[in-house]
Order: sequence, then structure tokens, then C-alpha cells
Amino acid sequence: MKFIDASEIFQDEADRWGLPAWTYNNDELTRLEIEQLFLRKWMFVGHVSDIPNSGDYRCFTMGNERAVVVRDQDGQVRAFHNLCRHRASRIVADNKGHCGKSFICPFHGWSYNLDGSIRNIPKESAFPDMDRDGLGLLTLDHEVWHGMIFIRFDGDGPAVAETFAEAEKEVGLYRIEDMQPLDQPYKYEFDIDWKAVLDIDNEGYHVPVGHPELFDLVGGSYTDQQLEGPLSRAFGSFRERKHRLERNRDYVAALPDESYLPASHQHLWIYWGMFPGFVLTLFPDQVEIYQIYPVGTQQSVMAGVTYALPDEREGMQKARSINRKINMDVGDEDIQLIKWAAEGMRSTAFDGVLLSDLELGVASFQKQLRELLPVVTLEQEPEAGTVGEINARLMSKRKIAAVK
Repeated sequence: MKFIDASEIFQDEADRWGLPAWTYNNDELTRLEIEQLFLRKWMFVGHVSDIPNSGDYRCFTMGNERAVVVRDQDGQVRAFHNLCRHRASRIVADNKGHCGKSFICPFHGWSYNLDGSIRNIPKESAFPDMDRDGLGLLTLDHEVWHGMIFIRFDGDGPAVAETFAEAEKEVGLYRIEDMQPLDQPYKYEFDIDWKAVLDIDNEGYHVPVGHPELFDLVGGSYTDQQLEGPLSRAFGSFRERKHRLERNRDYVAALPDESYLPASHQHLWIYWGMFPGFVLTLFPDQVEIYQIYPVGTQQSVMAGVTYALPDEREGMQKARSINRKINMDVGDEDIQLIKWAAEGMRSTAFDGVLLSDLELGVASFQKQLRELLPVVTLEQEPEAGTVGEINARLMSKRKIAAVK
């Protein structure tokens, strides 16, 4: 894997400075981020084991868009807009469930086969002649990569597999496609901007102070790495460390000597991130998948779930239990740090952030944001009602300059 260093990320002095304070507190920008970023990027919906049988489905909502992912009668994963072609009702009301052999709209009873084709229109004779073939559910881009299901509402660009090409060999070691849910999904809801959450999640500079137990587990080995483009990686090793805390000692001791992983990865905690907010964490005993995204002005979500290979060995069960407790505590610590930082960014005393070489993940994340939404480069907050217009104008100027 080819990683880039600080000199490549901090090519401009402006890259050393964090985003302006107004970008964390502007409702027009949040709407623009949803429209221009999250509706055009790959979003994680679930794992193939979440919809094991024909008719099993899971839903996902982003902005005004609703998606449903289903296992069809041939065992294939399909993705559609969760929208009836009659009056735009959702065709399934719950976030997950089983719909049998068809989707039946709860409004007027229009039904659709699991391949999206129209199945039945109640009292069809009351309608004028219709092209039934054109009344099926509207499909969405979707991709299954190592058992993980992604959708994209709009836009184009590289597939998930292409984006993660440099991680392919490492991720493939974990047999994620064969895993099953280990715990119930979780969802943290924040009354803060999504970028404030990512700013904490994207760097390990705070680990020694902010996460004392995690630091005791992996020590100074914790390293952030950035690849060219939307991928980042971080890792820490607990091999041959003397752990001060009993829980860490118990975790390492509980891990079985026999592992499906090669020796190189039996002692690593690895975090792979994909811009703007997807994270895949790889542990010797399980994997955790989560993503961070906005749901409104200063409203964001961190939602995730843990998966693991079937393994009833006592040691593995104990290790997984301890791992979850460690990670839950790390999560609680991050939540507090996120809230404190977000509060400070609303203060009139906040005048910017200076990033170190140990915060490459934050710098890279914000650099990509500036490239896609140049309005965030403005130090002064635009007048109300002008954020989208200014961003479009800046994008146009950038394209003209690129042509010249």
C-alpha cells in the first residue's frame, strides 16, 4: 500500500488550518452536503447476513430519499427507491423485516415483485391504459463487496471495490462475507454537525490522552495512515506489550492461539475509512462497521453493527465480550470529546484550528471537502440564501481554470 506523508497533504499553508467555524453551524451548507456528498457517495446499508432469505429487506434514508434493499426469489440482492409508483408512499413501513413474495404498498395496495416489477394494481380497470412495464420500482445503484451492501442514490464514479482496491488483500483476510451479526445494531444521535464527529474520528493524536485504555492496549504503535484519494487507515498492535490494565490483559489472553488470520494480523486493530463517513474496523475476533452522516442542521448520526465468524470457543467468546466493552468505553470517551469540541466551535472565541502532522486524517478529510464543496474555503459565512449559489459559482470557476 502506498501512503502519502504530511508534505503531500500540507502542500498549501491553508491546509494546516481547519474549516471555518461557520461551516459547522449553517443549515444551507448541511443541505448542500447531503445533496452533493451523501446522495452521490456509497452508503452502507447492511450485510448479506442481515437479509438471508428471500423477502428479507432493510431500509435506509438520506435526506428526502428512501431506499429498500431486498433479497429476491433467486437469492440476489436488489436495491430500489422505497417509493410506490402510484402516490409515492413508502412500500415498506419498517426499517427492516420480511415482505414475503412481494412488496404491498400500505396506501392503496399496489404490489411489486421482489425484482421490482409491478405485480398487481387493485381495481386496475379504473385507470386509463398504462404501460405496466414502466411502473416497476425504480432501481438504485448497489454493490456487494465482501458481503457488505452499499447503495448510491445519485452520481457516478468508482465502485466500492475499486475505491478499496489497495485494501482488498488485507480486507479479504477477514472473510467478512461469511460473518453473522454479533450484536444488535447501535445508533448514536448527536445535536451537532456531522463534521465535528468526523474530526474526532479521523485522527489518533488524541488516543494517548483521550483513550487511556486503548492506549494501554496498543501503546505508541497506534498510527494514522492516509492513501491518495478517499481512503485512510489506522492501526495499533498489542503484540508483546505489557498491559497495565487487567481488562486488556484478559482480552489478549483470551484470544485463541489458533486463528484463521495470518500471524501478521492476529495482534492488530485496524481502522479503514472511506470519505465521507464510512468506517470498517478489523479485529482478530470480529469486525465493526459504522458510518457517520447528517440528518439535519446540527443533527448527525453514528450508526453501526458488529459481525463475526461463527466460533463457540470459550476463549473467543470471552475476547469478543471484552472487545465490545473496550470499544463501548472508547465510544463514550469520543462522544464526550465530540460534544466539547462542537460546543467550542459555536463560541465567539473560536478562531480556527491548526493541524499537526499527527492529524493527517482530519487534514485529508477537510481537503477533500474543500475540493468537492469550495464554498467551505470562505472564511466569512455567506449571506443567508446564497450558499448553494456561491458554491456553484466557485465550482464553475474551478472547472474553467482547469481547462485553461
